[in-house]
Amino acid sequence: MEERKVVSGYISNYIYESQDSLYKVCELTQEDDTTLIIVGSFPHLEDGLCYEFVGNMKKHPKYGEQFFVLSYQKSNSFSKEGLIHYLSSDKFYGIGPKLASNIIEELGLDCIDKILKDKDVLKKVYGMTKPKMDTLYQTLKDNYASEQVFIRLFGFGLTAKMVERLYNTYNVSAANKVEENPYCLITEVEGFGFKKCDALALNLGIKKDDPLRLEAAIFYTLNQVCYQQGFTFLTEEQLLNSILRLLDNEIAPSIIKPILDNLVENKKIILEEGKYFDSYLYSCEIKTKDALLKLASAKMNKYPEEKVKNAISYVEKYLNIEYTPMQKEAIFTSITNKLSIITGGPGTGKSTILNGILNVYSKLNDMPIGSDDFSYKVCLVAPTGRAAKRMSETTSFKASTIHKALGYNFDGGFNYNEDSKMGYSLLIVDETSMMDISLAMSLFTALRDKCQVILVGDSNQLPSVGPGNVLHDLIQSDIFKTTKLNQIMRQAKDSDIISLSHMVLSENIDYKIFNKRKEVFFYNSDVNSTIPMLEKLLDGFIASGGDLYSGIQILAPMYAGVAGIDAINSFIQEKYNPEKEKILKRENKLFKKNDKVLQLKNDSIHEIMNGDIGKILDVIKVEEKDAMLIDFDGRIITYMASDIENLTLAYCMSIHKSQGSEFENVIMPILPSYQIMLKKKIIYTGITRAKKKLILLGKTSSLDMAIHSMDYERQTYLTQRLGKKEIEVIDNKIYDKDIPFDTFGEYDMEGITPYSFMD
Repeated sequence: MEERKVVSGYISNYIYESQDSLYKVCELTQEDDTTLIIVGSFPHLEDGLCYEFVGNMKKHPKYGEQFFVLSYQKSNSFSKEGLIHYLSSDKFYGIGPKLASNIIEELGLDCIDKILKDKDVLKKVYGMTKPKMDTLYQTLKDNYASEQVFIRLFGFGLTAKMVERLYNTYNVSAANKVEENPYCLITEVEGFGFKKCDALALNLGIKKDDPLRLEAAIFYTLNQVCYQQGFTFLTEEQLLNSILRLLDNEIAPSIIKPILDNLVENKKIILEEGKYFDSYLYSCEIKTKDALLKLASAKMNKYPEEKVKNAISYVEKYLNIEYTPMQKEAIFTSITNKLSIITGGPGTGKSTILNGILNVYSKLNDMPIGSDDFSYKVCLVAPTGRAAKRMSETTSFKASTIHKALGYNFDGGFNYNEDSKMGYSLLIVDETSMMDISLAMSLFTALRDKCQVILVGDSNQLPSVGPGNVLHDLIQSDIFKTTKLNQIMRQAKDSDIISLSHMVLSENIDYKIFNKRKEVFFYNSDVNSTIPMLEKLLDGFIASGGDLYSGIQILAPMYAGVAGIDAINSFIQEKYNPEKEKILKRENKLFKKNDKVLQLKNDSIHEIMNGDIGKILDVIKVEEKDAMLIDFDGRIITYMASDIENLTLAYCMSIHKSQGSEFENVIMPILPSYQIMLKKKIIYTGITRAKKKLILLGKTSSLDMAIHSMDYERQTYLTQRLGKKEIEVIDNKIYDKDIPFDTFGEYDMEGITPYSFMD
């Protein structure tokens, strides 16, 4: 551990001040008039006043010796010249050097403390008027308040970034908030997990068995394990075991259980049939169940059977297509049922069926597709922007994200909800497997009773990143008409990519498929040779005229490691984006003009969604603040540097983030080092993202292991709520017993999804 040093002096020059944070590079003049470059995050300090800084000396390869500030405080020693300079600055209206000198002569070098204790002492100063006295006192008081907050926060042992976030959230009340209840930061301030807040609390004197601490541990564990595993509930054994591990087994279950019982009694946690629910997830399941049953039982516009069959025949002639019996059944079932499901893998004709449904609906209701009436009554949605775009391309009818259809607003809520319903008569949802229980609740509760609903998806793909297993649960309930497509269409049978995906599902790969060297390729690679092999492949791709932004996508299951997503992105950026001038750097993130980037969070202001891919067109200044111009599928967004934490490089992206997208060419490493993430659904989902070519890098043994490694069933209760009473026995084991509680909600977790540790 580096030795901490203390330096003191006054800031003589601000060399650099970030427009988006408290980060600064300053010149510090010390008592012996020597200067030192100091670097860190702290507020703009008072001119001329002396401060003490705690930190480490480090040598920058370009700028030489620098002092990195960890904390600071105002020094008790002030020079007369420094005080005169400070009090006569622009900060204090009407106070010039002469009046400042008079203040010091009358009140001494500790004049600021005296004024703050009793402003009337200024009445003795020659030349002081009441307006100047009031202004001086109020300004000193305001500055003192904010400065003391920073000093107190640094005194808690927090890093500069933590202090900045706390101050931005709570302003001058930040330190008081921490002292009152440090555990509230878990839910109120981004970047604070239980471990950080617990260390704060224990330092502040909160005892290990304090009910406040145990309640926080219970809430945090229930929430984090559910979101980590995709569950909507935990059993008592799972919950208590996870809490004990979070608390390092220092608290007996007999002490925790009464606290848990009290939370249940006060409805802060829901207990139902031995299952503990986070109150929000419980509400989501209940409301989703109620909305679905209400939709399914409400009256609908019944079409005569013969009329529907005739409409299907008409559409076949109109589109010059001949539907298979299964496709006809899917179209007929969807049109004649209030709520229906279509599930199937690639090449099974889902897009053809979806197009058929729209045309048959158009014929039955005498509304041309694309007409105002049709657009007013029919809504096509998907969970992500890229899935919605693909839906639009295959149907020639505008589709949108679920968030956009619901009217995602600035508060993170929706304009359309259970109190303000959407007016559509037909809603079709594609990629339903990606929809978690929260989004499902928001969508289904916002529909009118008479709305007809068709859910389309592939139940063999990965489930949603968030809690729930909606498509699976609805199929398992057996109360909604479901068409399961299991026949590969004639035109898809020649696709090696589709053939390989079905081999993965059947857990039997014929490796001769790679000998064709037509659509699918397998190159032997290990963790150390993967990036060099990627370089060789990308060099060839670019030499043949390929575009790294739109022509190819690398998919991987893990962020960390020598051949993880982060390492691959850094390599590609450095090797293939030579831009040196148009650069934006913040802490551990670096973006350049022409970089391929991925949005990590929904942004209602710019209408960009989690998973949207963009290209940086330029790095610019907006009102003296750093920003980027980013092209997200034809929409040019001014992206401020202050939002940079919501962005990451996208040359390589996670398989989870790729759901709902298709790419011309896909490269996917499958390495032994990914072992914890190598599951059948992950491999299947990655393979089915490729349209023309798929290149696998790794070991055949890793691929074999992956396709025989089943994902566990998620713990959800929606199927049972919908009426299916047969309940599977729940294994009380938490599948990843090493869930890193110490990093949940902490800093530097960009790009981490619930699957990063789970699969």
